[in-house]
Amino acid sequence: MKKVEKMSIYQFEAQFKEIFDGATIEEATQKAHESKKPGDAAEINITDSRMSKVNIKLIGDMENDGSKQ
Repeated sequence: MKKVEKMSIYQFEAQFKEIFDGATIEEATQKAHESKKPGDAAEINITDSRMSKVNIKLIGDMENDGSKQ
């Protein structure tokens, strides 16, 4: 049996939506400003995607006796 591995690289464009709260508008805005990446509760909308590269390579070649080459 022959086995191949397919490695795909996609590029995504996504829109994230998060809610930040604080005691004041300034505090909530500061939290939003200091956020470096979306949190677990963030909503995501993928707006565009495209495949940029695909690589297929042989990873296994099984003979009739079960040995691997």
